[in-house]
Amino acid sequence: MSKIEFYEKQKFTQLWVWIILVASFLLPCLIPVLSNEDIQFLNDDSRIILLLGLVFCLLFYLLELRISVTSKGIHYQFFPMHFKSYIIRFDEIENVEAITYSPIKDYGGWGIRFRYKAKAYNVRGNKGVKVNLKNGRHILIGSQNHNALANAIDNFIGS
Repeated sequence: MSKIEFYEKQKFTQLWVWIILVASFLLPCLIPVLSNEDIQFLNDDSRIILLLGLVFCLLFYLLELRISVTSKGIHYQFFPMHFKSYIIRFDEIENVEAITYSPIKDYGGWGIRFRYKAKAYNVRGNKGVKVNLKNGRHILIGSQNHNALANAIDNFIGS
């Protein structure tokens, strides 16, 4: 087993994300009650919406980005979307840079994002490491400790 030089685990813990998520499932159930309509609060439709909302919230709660750097490369996993860790081998990397970016403007938001010749894996904030690959593509890995992540990678690629 390779020694882990860097490890970080991130989850969606932003309050505004959870408010939007929970409200999107509760409001459809509460609107009939709030509008004084003669409708039961937990009718069949409301139960289905609440059940789907609870399942979606549980899935969202389980989402986490796991990043590690070992002598084998950069390991990343967006659990439970990825059941296994993916590896970027050091011989595939041209260079890396610790950057501050705009998640919405540059990548269209948070999560797993795809652009032309680029991918982004980010959960929160606006800091990360841009891994420029020798094939002309790049992968952005969001990190709350982006300088330490870039330094750990640089120690192996020597750039």
